[in-house]
Amino acid sequence: MSPTSARVNYDAWPGDYVCAVSLSYDDGNDTQREIAAPGMEARGFRGTFFLSCGSDGWERKLEGFVPLHEAGHEIGNHTIGHTCSRNFRDEPGARGLETMTLADIEADVVEAERRLSQFCPRESRSFAYPCYMTHVGSGLTRQSYVPVIAKHFIAGRAQGEYGFSNSPHNCDLACLASQPIEQMRGEEIVGIMDHNLVRGRWLILTMHQIAGARLGTAPSEFERMLEWLARERERVWVAPVAEVAAHLRDNVQPRT
Repeated sequence: MSPTSARVNYDAWPGDYVCAVSLSYDDGNDTQREIAAPGMEARGFRGTFFLSCGSDGWERKLEGFVPLHEAGHEIGNHTIGHTCSRNFRDEPGARGLETMTLADIEADVVEAERRLSQFCPRESRSFAYPCYMTHVGSGLTRQSYVPVIAKHFIAGRAQGEYGFSNSPHNCDLACLASQPIEQMRGEEIVGIMDHNLVRGRWLILTMHQIAGARLGTAPSEFERMLEWLARERERVWVAPVAEVAAHLRDNVQPRT
């Protein structure tokens, strides 16, 4: 990226910030409430926690995240059933995105929103595509459901290429690139954030557990990430997905 292009991006951000980072978390496990949220709050940061609310005990799950909502974090929509491709399963005739229609997925996300709003109401909310998949149907019937998300949410988080972030001027708010950081070492995460700072773009990082599991980010690496963000707080805007999306919608991207 040329210095001129970077300067155009720097000017997109509020105040003296030159880029943005959103910390996002999927599926609502205990380590997010017990480790991630307190670590962020201790440094004055807020993130986005994407919850599915269709399993048994979903009310209790949402109740557990009400304190995060009240503390200023965004509680995002991650559907009712967290339906992904049926290619992940082996039983014949398995249900998955390939067996759904646009009407099916719209009914799912609308019901999920109704449930979320009971516990964590907000004027606008972002959405995370389960398994980063943005389609329903298969073969000749395969269709993107990005327009459904654009209809109901201020932003939709998908996935991009490694190390890739979002142009403040040109990103599709309904299908944003994100970077999963499960099993990454702290220096790799810092390298991605540092590269984003130079480019002046919006980086969305995705996590699941703050632990050593398959979809985990080790607590020590998580702390290293937060320490870098704290050192760079004068230049890096750390904010929930919906907040950054609202800024871009209202101040940067032309209305279409």
